[in-house]
Amino acid sequence: MIRIQPNQVQNLQQIEAVVAGPEGANRLFTVAGQFEIPSGSASQNQTFTVLVGPSLTRQQFLRAIATASLTKTTAIVQSLPSDFGWGIAGIDADWDDESGQVELRIEAFAYASGANNSTSINSLAFQVTILAAMTAKTPPGFIG
Repeated sequence: MIRIQPNQVQNLQQIEAVVAGPEGANRLFTVAGQFEIPSGSASQNQTFTVLVGPSLTRQQFLRAIATASLTKTTAIVQSLPSDFGWGIAGIDADWDDESGQVELRIEAFAYASGANNSTSINSLAFQVTILAAMTAKTPPGFIG
């Protein structure tokens, strides 16, 4: 497993929306970004993890979903016949009790057949949606 540090995420974007959801859910966070794979590339099967979103308590966190996509790939074909490919084998987003953030896990694969042929994944993009139940904040200037 390769841990991606938060400062390695590029084009990080986060939006928070007030919602009326199940189980007391009142916040929906959407976090998107991408990261270069350390040391340039991934081959075969590898799992990457990164912490995203706001810090939440176990009671605040309700659930999260995620999507991922390949953003940079490389194939080197030096001999025929050859076969190569890339893909996302699995993705999961769940609350991490040590950090209080959501841990995104992306399992990606790359393969190549044929003598001296290779393929790699160089960058991944993601989007994570987090459903939370936050305590109500008093609006600025509110007199109760």
